[in-house]
Amino acid sequence: MELRRKIAQNTAIQTVGKFLGTILSLIAAGMVFRLLGDGGFGQYTAIMGFLQIFGTLMDFGLYITLVKRMSSIEAQSSPVVNTIFTLRVLSGIVFLGSAPLVALLINQFRPLYSSDLVAGMILALGFFFFISLNQLLSVVFQKQLRSDWIALGEFVGKIALLLSTAVVVWLGFGLHAVLLTMVISSGVNCLILFLASRRYIRVRFAWDRALVNDILRETWPIALSIVFVQMYFKGDIIFLTFFRVSESAIGWYGAPYKILEVLITFPAMFVGLALPILTKAWQEKNIPRFQDIVQKSFDALVLIALPLIGGTLALAPQIMQVIAGDDFTNSTQVLRILILAAAVIFIATLFGYLVVAVNRQRTMMWGYGFVAFTAVVLYLFAVPRFSIIGAAWVTVYSELTVLLISIAVVLRAARIRLRMLMMAKSLLAAAGMSVVLWALLPLIAGGLDRLLSSWSESWQAASHLVVFVPTGVAVYVGLLLFLRALRLSEIKELFRLRSHV
Repeated sequence: MELRRKIAQNTAIQTVGKFLGTILSLIAAGMVFRLLGDGGFGQYTAIMGFLQIFGTLMDFGLYITLVKRMSSIEAQSSPVVNTIFTLRVLSGIVFLGSAPLVALLINQFRPLYSSDLVAGMILALGFFFFISLNQLLSVVFQKQLRSDWIALGEFVGKIALLLSTAVVVWLGFGLHAVLLTMVISSGVNCLILFLASRRYIRVRFAWDRALVNDILRETWPIALSIVFVQMYFKGDIIFLTFFRVSESAIGWYGAPYKILEVLITFPAMFVGLALPILTKAWQEKNIPRFQDIVQKSFDALVLIALPLIGGTLALAPQIMQVIAGDDFTNSTQVLRILILAAAVIFIATLFGYLVVAVNRQRTMMWGYGFVAFTAVVLYLFAVPRFSIIGAAWVTVYSELTVLLISIAVVLRAARIRLRMLMMAKSLLAAAGMSVVLWALLPLIAGGLDRLLSSWSESWQAASHLVVFVPTGVAVYVGLLLFLRALRLSEIKELFRLRSHV
């Protein structure tokens, strides 16, 4: 019971922190959208999409490997943390350092990245480096069930992002200054986590050849899988750039994609907290406990993911108007498509981590390879013909296929089954919520617009969200209670924080 309370409290702390950080990130993003416009944000998207490939390759499977090993070792005495930290820094130097050079090499054959874009890549390298270290340091706090430090670091980092972005907007600076605000934010976050981690472990460089070889033997299938994942996850931006889709169109695609990236940080945080417990249960061959945690994690993520789809389908125009402004009205349809991918990623994150917990990385590697190959073929077909809409639908295909393959791999390896009753009830509730929102929008939105006719379109759209988001939440929760998917006692328990950690 003590452990359950600690996990519940840590989940609640990180959820609140993630919610506040998400709000700050969206405000800062809205300022950037309006400062750069669709064309400038298209350049931003091209830079970040290209660099994210190298930033993710920098991981090399080290994060999941550390989480897995920390489930059975004492952080204070293990050299594993320092060895993996050293490998992460070295991989960052190799992979991130090569990114601008690869862009220049590509330009020798097909001039895709201007000198301004290459300069922007160099400026933004620090962002991905610090983000990668933050992810690694967070494992120390997850081990100690002290997610308050993770939440604090992220929140202060987002404050730094918002303030520095406000300064950049006030001074009227451009793309390169915006990229520097990202570096400042992730750097502040990293500094806080590094200093706080010294309470539990002295992070330093270490090199034990035997341990390094052992870690690399474990990580290489994950690393190869990451290569395949990047081929389909960031293939959209790369192919949009390759086929020379206009910077404005890439901006229309990048704006909802930015929203997607903010949203999918939540399942990574949630599963990161649950993974050590899942791994320990698997290693102890406690299959009933393993299945119970998998089922509850699956149900929790489904309960959040499905209403995201229903709400966004109905409110996409208002969401884009509030967050991005007039230049991004063409992003509405892209958002409605990509929210499907975001919801799938919520669930896929759980099973992607479970693949590692049950030691099926090599099996899943073939699944990632299949999705990468088919996605590249589809991008080559869809992007020249359907531009950003085609890229968005290929993204949905990729994420859904990965989800189905990873579920099959995990369930077969663990010999467990998933109960779909909660998912069915949540789907009904989310569909009911969406129907209610679609029905009420023409009845209420017009009246609000007439009442607030002197306000700008963004403020009018904001008034719609103020009315319809709480309405949607109330309808969804009410339907869940009616369908007995939730009980009032469970809701109270979810938000009941304990003081002892």
